Amino acid sequence: MQVHVVESSPGTSDHWAGEPSGVIVSLGDSRPDGVVGIPRLKGQVWKVVFDEPQYRPDGTGPLASAEIPASLLVAAPLATGDDLPYELR
Repeated sequence: MQVHVVESSPGTSDHWAGEPSGVIVSLGDSRPDGVVGIPRLKGQVWKVVFDEPQYRPDGTGPLASAEIPASLLVAAPLATGDDLPYELR
């Protein structure tokens, strides 16, 4: 499933520069205690392979994939025929 990663709280381990997009490829490890005391960042996480390598605001990267909490993932709009390259229409 194609997803967008929404902005999280700066300074957390789940903060990304911009709002990257990618594809969910598998389940990640759950986070029962949350991240840095932020309750919404606990629970199920998904492994996302990014559309292009991504960086953290501190310059860490490029990262091809990451485990992202479900609370930070939003499904991308469905592609239409107009979104496809000409040769695939």
